[in-house]
Amino acid sequence: MFHTEHDSKLVTDFGFCSGPLGDLYVYLDVEEITGIQRDGINLTSTISISYVDAILGTVVKVKTVEGTSELQIPTGTQPGDVLVLAKKGAPKLNKPSIRGDHLFTIKVTIPKRISTKERELLEELATMSDKNITRSRTRPKTQPATARVQDREEETVSETTEESTDQNDPWQKLKDFAGSVANGALKWLKDNL
Repeated sequence: MFHTEHDSKLVTDFGFCSGPLGDLYVYLDVEEITGIQRDGINLTSTISISYVDAILGTVVKVKTVEGTSELQIPTGTQPGDVLVLAKKGAPKLNKPSIRGDHLFTIKVTIPKRISTKERELLEELATMSDKNITRSRTRPKTQPATARVQDREEETVSETTEESTDQNDPWQKLKDFAGSVANGALKWLKDNL
């Protein structure tokens, strides 16, 4: 008995007691499930979570070959992190008791628009976490993402948040927040593209 490269199996000297021996070809057709790819006995998928879920952690329902399972997203999950559901992969040929894992690559989605309340909360969070850190400010333009990355690199102006004279000015807070979000997005684009 041996395996061929085209998902078929050849069994030699096969036959019944009273009949002549011959060859038996078995052709295997593996059903594909949308969103799940196979890599040997391991399965891979990509899932998207919100930036809030990435920061705080959560439990999400994911599709596996056995149906729906829960996947724990730990606090501080980064874009590109790979989380594992052990023994939820494909069974090993000739040893079905051994199974691979299901690997989930994480994509973090960042909203293009946020509400006024969300903006205020994010500004407050930025102020709390960046007390003595030098922040860069950029002025976003409406251009394609690739052009925006190049323009922002040229227009970046460094400024210490503590040295700002108008910290209570709402426009200043908006500028600080926009600069922080733009630089975070720029860093993410550089790291992931």
